[in-house]
Amino acid sequence: MIQTARRLLNRPDYISDADRADCQQRQAEHDDLLMAQTAEREAQLEHDLIAAYDEYEAHLHPVPEPETGLNCRTPPSHHPASRRRSRGR
Repeated sequence: MIQTARRLLNRPDYISDADRADCQQRQAEHDDLLMAQTAEREAQLEHDLIAAYDEYEAHLHPVPEPETGLNCRTPPSHHPASRRRSRGR
């Protein structure tokens, strides 16, 4: 009966149940480590993608610099009258 159960698990007769359990435990720990590393990498990629998009969006719609005071404004440029377009008159 024991040999039949081992054959069903595709396990050689020389591997004990304790060895098999130990191997499964190590495999589960390894799998958990890989999953944690994958999740950390995905989170970093998501963060980098969001930061890159925010930077891209900031360049599309630049935020004007706040004015420090009314005296610091530059006067609007004045175009001389001779530069105005003639309307056929």
